[in-house]
Amino acid sequence: MSIPLTREEIDEIHDQKAENIHFVSNESVTSLYASGDPAIKCPKDAVEMLFEKPAHRLRSKIKHELFDHDVTQEEMDAAAEFGRFPHRPSDLFLKIFHGVVYTAQLDPMAGCISPRLVGASGVVPLSIISTNPDIMHHYFHVISHAQKEVLFATCWWQKGGTANLVCNALRALSKRATQEKRHVIVKLMIDHFTKGNLVHAHTILPPHKWAESCIPTAEELPNISMEVNTYHRIVVGAFHCKYLVVDRKIALLNSNNIYDRPNLEMMVHYEGDIVNSFYDTYLISWQLPFQPNLGCLQEEAPVNQDFKFGVGVTTIESVTGSLKEAVAQARLRLQRNLNTEDEDDEIDPEELSPYLGDEEQQSSSSSEQTATPHHDFSSVVAKALSEKKAAHSPNTLVKASTQIATNVVGVDSASKPRNPLTAHLNGFSETAQGTKTAADLSPEALENLSTDFTPFVFHSPHKPFPIALINRLSHGAPGHRNTVNPQNVAWTSAFRYAQRSIFIQSPMFNASGAVDGVISACQRGVQVVLWLDLGYDGKKEGFGTFQGGTNDHVAKKLYKKLKEGGDGAENNLQVFWYTAKDQTHPFHFAQKKRNCHVKFMSIDDQVGIMGTGNMDTQTWCHSAETNTMIDSPLIVKEWIEALYKNQSTGQYGRIGQDGKWRDANGNLDPRGGK
Repeated sequence: MSIPLTREEIDEIHDQKAENIHFVSNESVTSLYASGDPAIKCPKDAVEMLFEKPAHRLRSKIKHELFDHDVTQEEMDAAAEFGRFPHRPSDLFLKIFHGVVYTAQLDPMAGCISPRLVGASGVVPLSIISTNPDIMHHYFHVISHAQKEVLFATCWWQKGGTANLVCNALRALSKRATQEKRHVIVKLMIDHFTKGNLVHAHTILPPHKWAESCIPTAEELPNISMEVNTYHRIVVGAFHCKYLVVDRKIALLNSNNIYDRPNLEMMVHYEGDIVNSFYDTYLISWQLPFQPNLGCLQEEAPVNQDFKFGVGVTTIESVTGSLKEAVAQARLRLQRNLNTEDEDDEIDPEELSPYLGDEEQQSSSSSEQTATPHHDFSSVVAKALSEKKAAHSPNTLVKASTQIATNVVGVDSASKPRNPLTAHLNGFSETAQGTKTAADLSPEALENLSTDFTPFVFHSPHKPFPIALINRLSHGAPGHRNTVNPQNVAWTSAFRYAQRSIFIQSPMFNASGAVDGVISACQRGVQVVLWLDLGYDGKKEGFGTFQGGTNDHVAKKLYKKLKEGGDGAENNLQVFWYTAKDQTHPFHFAQKKRNCHVKFMSIDDQVGIMGTGNMDTQTWCHSAETNTMIDSPLIVKEWIEALYKNQSTGQYGRIGQDGKWRDANGNLDPRGGK
């Protein structure tokens, strides 16, 4: 007969658990749900069977280990073994990753992913840093060529050009499926608050309600079986995730919602084992029974395969097929020497053949039935590919040209500004349509800016590298205590373990953890660069909202605090206001002309973090978020280069240590410099 454990012995066991990051289940929610166990009716059942409830009594000990304890060599070794990595990651990555997986000891579901799938590997063949039309056209072609399954997650879903592209992609997918006599499973998860969310954070939206939300009806999608899950955890637990998983082969993670805003955004295309991590996150986020069930539960994304890179090859042929047609169209226009006044002339598809290679012609013909017409593709993108230097560059950048002004989606040609770069940046947004190019830019400068603009980055060929999915679960209760989760710990550890440099671009920056992290890093001599938006969501972030203040308030606070030490630490901080590529000064958010919604962080040019998380209090304490952390100096370098090329923030946006922005002549900005 066994002797019952004493309270002290139980506490000791719990403490040992907290000291060992391997003390978590080797099984994932996906694998258990796919096992066919009759007791598992939905992903939530799998979560409850696999993992214990949060160990709140260990909170203080775990927070000490995460935020005060220095990671040891033994702990880095354990972290390297814990992840499903193709090789040992860098020490910087491992120090951050150790804290990420350690959060599972407090709450295994804090990251909305099975702990064993947090660390993975993958490749990044394509990134897009541009406005919504460019990103959503990639979405269109990935969705419309799905074979079995589409898992779609977003926060906002509003009527407009962006939503139309997604809806048309679903209609095109249904048409293809009908022709090929097959069915496709589609799951759509959005933060669209309904009365049902008062009772449960997850509610299935009935099909007869879809049209009210600008979602195609079931009758429009005869060969698609679709469910719509509305997810919001009251009061402030927003579902802020934005990603797509198709056929468990491709995952797209982006900063943009399904709405028409004048935002610069970032999307990254992932392949490899990391897709399995996204898949697991989607199942856990959904919680409810799937009706019908998923189609790719038994088909894991491959860990190792012959991944393809560049414009000429991709796992989904049409992804670059439409780009190639746009490039070919641009080449033909250049040969014709068309000017912007002739931009609406149509080009017969047969005329493109001489300007397409063999593979390009094949892509063009194969996607003819389902791709959008040429005039629907947002392609101010082509000049670089018509120049020899682009063909030999390490990463092919599809660039803009002032001679190519057609194909700006959803914009009336009669109202387009003379400069096509400005038209491109105006995109779908109604509030941006009246925006003009900066008056002090010469024609030559505009030409250079347009040529330099690089919305599509086809990354240099590379082998799979370590990637971690660093998420946070939504937390609806007001207050700022819910901070122990993979996302926050990754950011906090990044500030703590950076040795040389930190670069951040975020719409908002006021979370206390982020502010403290910058101050500490600068005081250690780390060079910190912040690219923020002037006045972004000022009414929601300002005083009285308990969010931490507006960006301009925080910038002044940072410089003031750093100056108090008297050691010059303030010189290690540079703050910039977002300045669009076609401008020479920042616009205030209230003007609704040019904003940046990118969420990105690089640490020592080695580790990069991107995704949906802002550096504000809402993201740090409440919203459900999805982010990736990569260990690849190559991709981090190409991301940073693209960020610099697609905006003029680095050239014109820097503010002084008094927190004020001035133009080249020292004049204060009339809106934000006061």
